[in-house]
Parts: sequence; C-alpha cells; structure tokens
Amino acid sequence: MLAQVDQDITAGEIRIVELDSHIEAEFNAVMAACYRRTPTLPIRTFDALHLASARVSGETEIVATDNRLRDAGKLLGFSLFPV
Repeated sequence: MLAQVDQDITAGEIRIVELDSHIEAEFNAVMAACYRRTPTLPIRTFDALHLASARVSGETEIVATDNRLRDAGKLLGFSLFPV
C-alpha cells in the first residue's frame, strides 16, 4: 500500500503540501468559519488543516466520507466526492 502511495506522489496524483504561514492563516479562517456558523459546525484540527491545505493549493474538490469534514467542505464551497 505504501508503495502505491509513493507511486501516486511521483505521478502527481497526490501532492504533498508543506505547512507554512499561508496554510496557518487559512487554518484560522477555516476554524473561524466553522465556529462562527449557527449552529456551530465542530471540526477536528486535522480536518481543518486538510481543508486549509486544499484551499491554499487552489483545489476545489475533496474526497471525504466523514460527515464533519463533508459539512465543513460544503460550507467552504468545495465540491464533494463521493456525491
């Protein structure tokens, strides 16, 4: 399985995004958007980092089966898969 992940990274199917100040700022924006919402949309730290990284990278689609991640992704305007 790890070999497949390495192949996908090499092929550009998976992109590694380094944590930097842009992602940190976007993380804060994601958290604020989720917790400003009424009712509050509780989101886990790693889910918020995932969404922040996707936003900074210019992604518009995410794959998620977790309801919290999907709800936050929808709030932030991502297209969600599976539909």
